[in-house]
Amino acid sequence: MKHSKTAKGARPPKELRDETRRDEIVTAARECVVRRGFHAASMAEIAATARMSVGQIYRYFINKEAIIHAIVERIVSNRLRMLNETAGRPDQPETMAELLAFGFPEEFRDDDILMLEVTAESTRNGVVAEIVKRADERLHAEAVTSFERDHPGLSAETRAARLELLAVLFEGTLLRRMTVRPVGTAALRELYLAIIGKLLSEE
Repeated sequence: MKHSKTAKGARPPKELRDETRRDEIVTAARECVVRRGFHAASMAEIAATARMSVGQIYRYFINKEAIIHAIVERIVSNRLRMLNETAGRPDQPETMAELLAFGFPEEFRDDDILMLEVTAESTRNGVVAEIVKRADERLHAEAVTSFERDHPGLSAETRAARLELLAVLFEGTLLRRMTVRPVGTAALRELYLAIIGKLLSEE
């Protein structure tokens, strides 16, 4: 009989060890890129932060772009989780307005910094540009599915336009928060709520 769990004290299977190693490398790379930027975060620094050799890093990722791909995939998963947690809830407009006016949870701050770095690099690096493009397509597809489910009475054209404006609101707000850091106010929240309430309505 096969056991689904590793016996106590036994060494984890290679697949699990490799997954753990890759996760450690991605975590180290995130830390380095947030601290020093995309280009200044060398493979040597990532390896040192992960407590591995550069050779060990290359056993799991063929280059820095491959690590960036894994970083972006983790960010996309985080954002999809947040999307799924709020989709279809009666208080969705209020929740979204609160996030836009006063800021996202601190756990997402590194994600925002990383996406700014990756997006900037995508203007110069075709491989990274493709990574960003695919991530955006995945997020957009999930958002379309959610919007269609929650607002079946709207035309496809209207849903697409409203999703685009929501994306502009979120991405623009995140960019400003990373640069000029505007202070959230009740008045700003009310403006966001009015806009989002309209975008999420059936009218």
